[in-house]
Amino acid sequence: MAEKVHFLPIDLWVHRSQVFDLMVEYYEWIAKEAREHFKIDILDDGGFSSIREYVASNFDSLISEVASRGVFYLVEFEGVIMGMGALDQIGEKAGVIKRMYIRPSYRGKGYGKVLLQKLLQKAKEFGYYSVYLETGLSFTAAQHLYRSVGFVERDAYPETEIPPPSRSKFVFMEKNLQETTK
Repeated sequence: MAEKVHFLPIDLWVHRSQVFDLMVEYYEWIAKEAREHFKIDILDDGGFSSIREYVASNFDSLISEVASRGVFYLVEFEGVIMGMGALDQIGEKAGVIKRMYIRPSYRGKGYGKVLLQKLLQKAKEFGYYSVYLETGLSFTAAQHLYRSVGFVERDAYPETEIPPPSRSKFVFMEKNLQETTK
């Protein structure tokens, strides 16, 4: 089934409501994990009353930077949007995977791996030497996926958006694109 997945480059004129809904789901998922595993409310310091309000307030900045420097895909299968993922440029020869999210009912079926492979393929096409990412400490399934395609743990990379006080709650990873074809 995963081979029948389509990757739709995000066009906000066409996909705005779908991207918005996915971003809300993505941040609600992160917020739930932060509450359950670290007893943290990610909205505490931002002045927002809900994840939906946060995404609405920051939507254009969450999307536009990646869209202007990299690629941002919706993942579609049999007419249903089931996820998203982005590759942003950081530095001249490096990229970072961001906003990778597969809806819960589609997880465990290979769609995340197909999306990750698509993003890594684009990184090679862009001439990147390395790709970075960060994932929550409690997101063990995601960590397993990243390791399965050759990502290794590393210290926080300089361009990470994760503030220093929160970095202990994340796993930072890197994949060298020059040494392997995995």
